[in-house]
Formats: sequence, C-alpha cells, structure tokens
Amino acid sequence: MTTPKHIIVVLLAAVLCLSGCQKMQQNRLNRQMKKVAKTYLKQEEVKDYKDLTITSVDTLTEFGYAKLNSELLDDMELYYREMYCDASDDTDRREVIGLYLNEIIRTEADFEDLIDNGDLKTTGVMLYMVTGNYQKDGQDQQFMFLVNPDKKTLHNLDPFGDNLLYKDEE
Repeated sequence: MTTPKHIIVVLLAAVLCLSGCQKMQQNRLNRQMKKVAKTYLKQEEVKDYKDLTITSVDTLTEFGYAKLNSELLDDMELYYREMYCDASDDTDRREVIGLYLNEIIRTEADFEDLIDNGDLKTTGVMLYMVTGNYQKDGQDQQFMFLVNPDKKTLHNLDPFGDNLLYKDEE
C-alpha cells in the first residue's frame, strides 16, 4: 500500500529529474551555440579574444521576428530622418536619403501589417537569438547574433531582402 510519504518522495524525484533534464538541455544548447559564436566572431573578423561566454539563448517566434524587424526599421527611420534634416543644404544627398526613408517606411508598414493581422505564430522556433560576451584587450565585448533552427547556420537579419515570413510565398 502506498502511503502519502511515498507519493511525495516519488513526486519530488520526478520534479528533480525534470529540472535536471532541462538544465542538461540548456547546457547542451549553450555548447552548440558557443561553436556558432566562434563562427560568428570569425565572420566579424574578431581575433585574439578570451573567455567566450554565451549569456542567453532565446527563441524567436514569427511574431518575435516581425517585432525585431519592426524595431530595427523604426531605429533606422529615426536615424535617416535626422540625416535628412542635417542635409538641408545638399539637395542631391537629401534626395537619396529621402529614397532610403521611403523604403524604410514602406518595409516597416509591411511588418506592422503582419503583426496587426494576427496570423503570426507566437509559439515555435523561427530563429534562436544568442547573446554573449568575450574579452579582448582587457575589455568585455558583447555580441548578439541569430541562428537558424538547425542550430548551426547563422541568419543575417535583413528586413529588405530576406524576410523569413514570406518564404512560403516564393
């Protein structure tokens, strides 16, 4: 006959096992991403660094991906608006900056429409967003990069050319 004490012991063992398994999975994911981080740093031509550490590995859903692009475009829009105002004496430069601004605003509106229509998934993994740091010349340097779900291939965030939300339409 099972007593309440036995049930508590079994439940406690199950909880400990589950948390241990999750910790092992997180450690394995961090080790995988550390390899990708070395590839990323090499691609960015960062050499002679020490103490490479992965601080977090977050998942990006379709919704999160759209929000990230939208925020990036919003920052770009502010930057180019400032440049546009500063170029008031240079008509040619102002015209080129105006073209950039129009493309940014159009692309940002596309992402906002995707966000607002409610069709984007809020679960699942579209990309991994990895943050970490390393030491170079005695200074801590932070980095962030995106990895495809294969956990091996870097993803270059390009809201103008490689929108993952439109891949099904190609």
